[in-house]
Amino acid sequence: MKNFLDRIRKLSFLSLPLCFFSFALLDFSFRFFYQFAGDTEVFAWKPVLFTLGWAGLLTALISLLPRLGRRIAMMALILLFSVLTLVHGVLFHLTGKMFSFSDLNFAGDGARFFSWTYLNLRKAFLLCLVCSVLLMVFAAFLAPRGKPGVKWWKRFLPSLGGAVLSLVVLFCTHNASMPRADKMWWGNTYDPIAAAEPEAYSEFTDSVRCLTMTGLYQYTFRDFLVSFGLSGNQLSAEKLDGFYERRAAEISGENEMTGALKRKNLIMVMMESTDTWLLTPDYMPNLYRLQQDSVDFTNFYTPTYLSAATFTTEIISQTGLFPAVSGLSSSAYSKNSFPLSLANQFEAAGYTSNSFHSASPSIYSRGSVHLNLGFETYYYSTLLGMDDYQLDSQLIRGYDKIAPEGSFFSYIITYSGHGPYTEEMSAISDPHLQEARKTVARSGVTGSPENMEEYTLAVAHAMETDDFVGELVEALKKDGKLENTALLFYADHYGKYMTDKEFLLQIKGVPDDEASLYRTPCFLYGGGLSPQKVEKYASSIDLVPTLVNLYDLPADRRYYVGDDIFGDKGGVIPLPNYAWYDGETLYSDRYQGKVTQEIADCTAAVKERMNASRDTLKCDYFKSWEQKAPVA
Repeated sequence: MKNFLDRIRKLSFLSLPLCFFSFALLDFSFRFFYQFAGDTEVFAWKPVLFTLGWAGLLTALISLLPRLGRRIAMMALILLFSVLTLVHGVLFHLTGKMFSFSDLNFAGDGARFFSWTYLNLRKAFLLCLVCSVLLMVFAAFLAPRGKPGVKWWKRFLPSLGGAVLSLVVLFCTHNASMPRADKMWWGNTYDPIAAAEPEAYSEFTDSVRCLTMTGLYQYTFRDFLVSFGLSGNQLSAEKLDGFYERRAAEISGENEMTGALKRKNLIMVMMESTDTWLLTPDYMPNLYRLQQDSVDFTNFYTPTYLSAATFTTEIISQTGLFPAVSGLSSSAYSKNSFPLSLANQFEAAGYTSNSFHSASPSIYSRGSVHLNLGFETYYYSTLLGMDDYQLDSQLIRGYDKIAPEGSFFSYIITYSGHGPYTEEMSAISDPHLQEARKTVARSGVTGSPENMEEYTLAVAHAMETDDFVGELVEALKKDGKLENTALLFYADHYGKYMTDKEFLLQIKGVPDDEASLYRTPCFLYGGGLSPQKVEKYASSIDLVPTLVNLYDLPADRRYYVGDDIFGDKGGVIPLPNYAWYDGETLYSDRYQGKVTQEIADCTAAVKERMNASRDTLKCDYFKSWEQKAPVA
């Protein structure tokens, strides 16, 4: 055995080449197995140079360490990046996005719902990952001792040279990936297709595309800089002033719905994972009856711009602004000024404004975020007297706070629709499971046993939410408050907890594209409004300006990124990564049609609006006029 080990140690000269190869294999294999997600070829020159440059740089830096430090660094780095690849894979499976350090701002809720069913990754990919780790283990074992008597510069000079060469490769590749400055000439037009890749790399908002076109290491390094605001981009309030001056001419004015709900109460219910395929007379009869007698926004979409999809819609539907994808810590939502938030606007109009959600105030920092948005109190399970925070039906115990005397605005976030749809959430599903199995059996939906079990549990979760909806409406009727109260129901996101995407597309009845999954229920019930179907294309960003118009609140609607759904403008749905949809054209960086000037102009306008909204948050734009918000 000793002789065998001695022979192996003679291969110590292979330690650094194996280290280099291990890093390169991990990066290459990840891009290879996820190349379908992006549109960059595995052997395109930029990602290859990023891969080789980082593998060379990490190997050169490791070689500068003594033997023990070298071994520790080898194992620490390969394990770190291996874990990151697993996290990327799991998040992509769940959300269609890769992990970003900005997700750490909102990780409190998601980590609590981890399920082993999410680790549905390709076995070949996992095998390559294990091979990369084993290669690094062998490289660490072969790490040689330093030779006594060798001058320091002879040991370090080759390593330093390799590090410098790698840095030059990385710098040149990075510079070549950035967008070139436009040259003004008579034939110059904005080409969104040609600009897509360098702009995606520059803005770093498309996690999937950026990772597939840069590789694991460059993505991690650049994502760290961008996510924590270290990239050097300076935001200018003066530039935003100019944008908002132009924006004033782009929004809808008054219309026949202006003030239609003035002085009426509002209960705004954001429903966890209540997708279109769940809103049926069999699964959610209470909610379905309300929808049939409501102002129903039939072409409503709820895109998810962050991995924290619930928090995304929460911020959008209360502030009218996009959450910043990067360069902003979660504390900003607890500290920034939001004078135009719904809670602040209703409070200024003499309403009592409170928010309700069973989860702890520490989740997504809601306890501080909601107070900063203008709500008087964030009521959670303890304050509502709930025995089990998972059961939406127990939210009704806080009815006297939800519908107090006087004018009120109450914002409710339901919980029971949350996944995973497994036995881990049996406290929600068990009370409804027998009924769910009967109704699903009559539905005609078919699928694998695993998919049908998930589907049935999702229906059981939805039934629990529906019980609360029925109890809330009955209580308002009994209390004589229903006629003077409007209820807005909308989903926080589509049913993303179904682990088989193909099955989800089947039960939702939509194609696999950038927009279709995002279509979700949204309707406004009561308040004296006549039932109607509103077919205009709209999304979560349009909720705040629509409510401001309906209640004739004094906020200047130019400062919201969306538009009044009843207005004569808008109708374009911004999607993640500067894509958009208007019911006819679905534009993304994979668009295959002819890029007309109209499409180019719309793409440029969507990008400008999204960036301006995010920059408004990043630089705390409203701080300068906190309590003197402009009025229309």
